[in-house]
Amino acid sequence: MSLKLRLTLVITLVLAAMLLAGTALLLRAARMDVHAEIQSTANLAMHFLDVELRRAAAAPGTGEVPRFGLAALGTVRHLRVELYDTAGRLLESNHAGTDPPPRVPGWFTRLVGAVGGDAADIRRPVSVGGRTVGELVVRPDPSFEVEEVWDDAARLAQLAVLLFVVTNVLIYWLVGRALAPVDNILRAIGELERGNLATRLPRLELPELARIGREFNRMMDTLQASVTRNRQLSRQLLRVQEEERRSLARELHDELGQGLAAIHADAMALANAAKTGQPAPRESAEAIVEVTRDIMGLVRGMLQRLRPDSLETLGLAESLQELAAAWRQRNRDIDCILSLDDRIGGLGDAIDITTYRIVQEALTNVARHARARRVDVRVRRARSTASDAEILRIEVDDDGAGMDREARTDGFGLAGMRERVEALGGSMSIESQAGQGVKLHIALPLGAQDEAEAP
Repeated sequence: MSLKLRLTLVITLVLAAMLLAGTALLLRAARMDVHAEIQSTANLAMHFLDVELRRAAAAPGTGEVPRFGLAALGTVRHLRVELYDTAGRLLESNHAGTDPPPRVPGWFTRLVGAVGGDAADIRRPVSVGGRTVGELVVRPDPSFEVEEVWDDAARLAQLAVLLFVVTNVLIYWLVGRALAPVDNILRAIGELERGNLATRLPRLELPELARIGREFNRMMDTLQASVTRNRQLSRQLLRVQEEERRSLARELHDELGQGLAAIHADAMALANAAKTGQPAPRESAEAIVEVTRDIMGLVRGMLQRLRPDSLETLGLAESLQELAAAWRQRNRDIDCILSLDDRIGGLGDAIDITTYRIVQEALTNVARHARARRVDVRVRRARSTASDAEILRIEVDDDGAGMDREARTDGFGLAGMRERVEALGGSMSIESQAGQGVKLHIALPLGAQDEAEAP
């Protein structure tokens, strides 16, 4: 069942309950009014009839039953006044002839209370000259009053039904109009499923739906920005990969290729000397040793660029110290202060390599762009203020030239760091102003390596 029909049904049930309650109160009030009206009319009529009965009793006896002119009381609708002789024959009544058939259904008369059955007949003996000659009977007759109540109730019921129908139609229309923007929301979600990230919801008037619209548009802005950033990162990643491959190919060709060519030439000289029985040239052997040492150094450097083997052999703390020491050798005019927590061992491969690459990239950025005199690197375990979970906090502060707002999100270095951090569920923030250096703050949850290393 749709929300529109459900709301309409609930309101219909509420209106029906209110209508039933109003009807019950109306019938109760009608029952009391009918009873009070008949009782008042009966008391008034009996007052005058008692006067006539006393006058008849004081009259001389003739043996005949006196007449009271009850036909003149025909306008008294709530009472049936009848005069009987001693034999029980009807002599006179205020309602002559037969009464018209009742217009009120029997069930309504029973609901109102059927006052005629509740109130007892009032009987007065008719005496003349001290002798009883007949009986005067007054019977309550609520039919006329019930007819009035029926007419009023019928008109009220017609008005209630009209109001009921109009109210339901109006509520159905209003609810449908209020929920019409839901179709726009569904269409926007359909566009999102089809990959249209440019879709947006229009401004919605209903406050609850307006909030959904704002949150949906904010989500789409964030998603579109994230997808755009990932595309840019992917293009930059491909470019960097190609540059790294060209660099490795150039080193293999220039350094390793020349070294192997030199080894081959010296080895051929040694082989030729052995064939002719001449003593092996010492210079060729020493050249082979020297070139081999250079090649081994070149291979170690290439492997270190691909993956630092010190992480597996020495651990994170010693690898960072080695990284900082090598960086100081290349940047002697910048003081590098490295502060490490004693408890950063055994954090897992994902945390170790991410921390190492972040510090490596941060120091590279300082050397290339910061024009700093000092850089502080701090790696420590801490507690998150938001969730009280244990995290690894990485902070890199320099006193260099700083960078503007646009530069904070450009470039593969910062984007790559952010991607590494977000992949582990961490957070990264940058504080910088022109001329006041850069402060890099990164928090990595220490449970992240379990998910990253899971098969």
